[in-house]
Amino acid sequence: MGGLSPGPAVTVPTATERAVPGLTVTGLRKSFGRREVLDVDLHLDEGEVCVVLGENGVGKTTLFRCLLGLDDHHGEVRVGGVRAGGRMRGILDREMLYGRWSAAANLRYLLNDSDADRRELVRELVGPELLRQRVGRMSTGQTKLVLLAALLASDADVLLLDEFANGLDQTTRARFREVVAHEVDARRRIVIATGHDLSAFGSLPTRVLLLHDRTLHDITADYLTDKDLARAYAKHRPRNQT
Repeated sequence: MGGLSPGPAVTVPTATERAVPGLTVTGLRKSFGRREVLDVDLHLDEGEVCVVLGENGVGKTTLFRCLLGLDDHHGEVRVGGVRAGGRMRGILDREMLYGRWSAAANLRYLLNDSDADRRELVRELVGPELLRQRVGRMSTGQTKLVLLAALLASDADVLLLDEFANGLDQTTRARFREVVAHEVDARRRIVIATGHDLSAFGSLPTRVLLLHDRTLHDITADYLTDKDLARAYAKHRPRNQT
C-alpha cells in the first residue's frame, strides 16, 4: 500500500496508568478468516473529540462494532480502568429505528425512560414537531437526528458516531456541533467519529487518527497547524488513492 506517510504509532498507558479516566484500547485485533483487518491500540483522555479517517472498506465501522462489543475480537476495551460495557454507546450508519413508532416513542424505548422526549437536550435537537412524527415518514437526516439525540441523552461516557453527518443540512450540523461541544466540555465525555464530509466536523476535533493497513496512525500534529482536516488527510492518505 505505497505512499502512506503515517504519523507516529498510537501509544497506550502502562497497566498502572490504565486506572486513570479515559478510554484505553489494548491489543484489539480482528480477523475475518485468515485476513487480519484490525490491530489497534489507543488511549483517549476525557473530553477528547477524536476523528478517525480512512478510505472506504479500511475497517472504520468494524472498529466501532468491536468497541461496542457487537463483533468478537481479541484485546481489551476499558473506560476509566474497567471494562467498557454500557459506558460506551454508538450510532452505526445502518442502525434502524421502529418505523411505525413516533420519534418520541423510539427515544423512550432507546433510553428506557418514559420522559425521554421531555429532556431538554432531546427537545433542543429534535423539536416537538419532529418528536410527534412517525420515523417511517422521516428523511434520512431527520432519522439520524433522532439517533443523535438518543446517543447524546444517554449516560454513556464514550460516544461513537459513524458517518454522523449523513443527511444533515448545514444548519442542523452547526446545531449538533454546538451540542457536542457543550457535552464534551460540561460532562467530559469522549467522542469518536467518522465521516467523509470533513467540513462537517468544524473545529471540534482534538485528536485525528488515520486507520490504514490495520493500524491507527496519529496525525493530530499536522491537523493542529491550521485545523484543516482535509489538508492533513491529503498529506497522509495512501498516494495511490484519489
